[in-house]
Amino acid sequence: MTLARRISLVTSLTIVVTTALFATLAAFSSRNAALDAVDQRITELRRTVAENGDPVSALLQSVESTSPDFVATLIVVGEDPISLLESTPTAPTIAPLTIDQLSSALGDAITIGSGIPFRVVSIGLGNEQWLVFGERVEAIQSQLERQLLTNALIALLLTILGGTLSAIITRKSLRPIGQIVDFSQRVALGHLDISLVVDSTSLEVRELQESISSMVDSLKDAANSRAQSESSMREFLADVAHELRTPLTTVRAYGDLLATTNNADPETRARAQDRIAQESRRMSRLIDDLLLLARLSSTKPEQSERFDVCAVVKSHADDLAMLDPERPIDIGCTSHVICANRALIERLFANVFSNIHRHTPATAPIEIRCTTRDEFVEFTIDDSGPGLEQAHIQQLALGTQRFGSVRSTDQHGTGLGLHLLTSIARSHGGEVLFAKSRLGGLCVTIRLPETALATA
Repeated sequence: MTLARRISLVTSLTIVVTTALFATLAAFSSRNAALDAVDQRITELRRTVAENGDPVSALLQSVESTSPDFVATLIVVGEDPISLLESTPTAPTIAPLTIDQLSSALGDAITIGSGIPFRVVSIGLGNEQWLVFGERVEAIQSQLERQLLTNALIALLLTILGGTLSAIITRKSLRPIGQIVDFSQRVALGHLDISLVVDSTSLEVRELQESISSMVDSLKDAANSRAQSESSMREFLADVAHELRTPLTTVRAYGDLLATTNNADPETRARAQDRIAQESRRMSRLIDDLLLLARLSSTKPEQSERFDVCAVVKSHADDLAMLDPERPIDIGCTSHVICANRALIERLFANVFSNIHRHTPATAPIEIRCTTRDEFVEFTIDDSGPGLEQAHIQQLALGTQRFGSVRSTDQHGTGLGLHLLTSIARSHGGEVLFAKSRLGGLCVTIRLPETALATA
């Protein structure tokens, strides 16, 4: 059974039970009110005639002002009842009563008669004589039955109308649930390019729609991030393969030369041995960088210490000034102490200044600024080199594009400098940002937290 049908059924049952209950209570309350009115009349009449010395005569004198359903009988124990009113074929009569019934009627009015009910009271006249009078309440009982039947029909009509209206409203209100189910099934099949319309008039269903829509948006972001991460990993592995292939090719070529050329002159042999040694050292550095990247991606840096990071920046800026004496360097830094792995931070800034040295003209000015913002120490390094296209800057921001592949044809180093740069910053809870410099070249922003590392 669907939820809509279940709700409609429960609503219909609630309506019929509630309506029937209230209708029954109303009918019986009306019947009781009518009986109370009869009791009040005959009790008041009994009080009036009882005060007269001759109750029978007084009762007969009051008959004309009573209800047409009024009955009066004189009962003598052991004899047939004597009707005090003129009898007609349709005139009601009171059946013989027991002593217990006669005694009960001395107080409150009682109901007698099975076929035709009466409400009667009695007055004891002495000598085993009783004056019994009252009113026939058959009409009241008939009215109760008619009212119960009418109320039952009304309850049935209200149930049909209420059930139909409930089914319509429920089906309309639950239609967004069906849309959510269809949407979820399509998402489960991998269709993340669809969207869920948030249009329900119900607050709860609208909140559900918004929550599911937000969840699917998160899934989309996660899928996009995963795809981007996989693409980045493929590019990274391609870079590593390229960086390994170059020295291996060189080593293999010179190795084959030495192995196949027995009469090589000493100069050629010395050059081959030197190139093999150079490329072997390059491969060794590449392997060291790969191991460092693996360590940074799996654990936080250890051996943290407090030191002045601005002193580190100034030290590498002085090194750059020694390499490029004609390069104007403007440093605006004050002392800022952070808690980090000093060796890794040294490596980070060494990579930055090494790339400036290799990929910008030796006379290109650079500016270095240091500020604090939101509990981060922020270094901004602007150069006036040839700069990069916006697409290349976005590739650098992903951390998968090597500097050399977009800034020049210089292939010195291991080719993993950018990977190390971003990995070192992220391992310390920081980040590296790239943008176009106001000097015309590249602007590198390095943000490092002032607070201690979790492992410190």
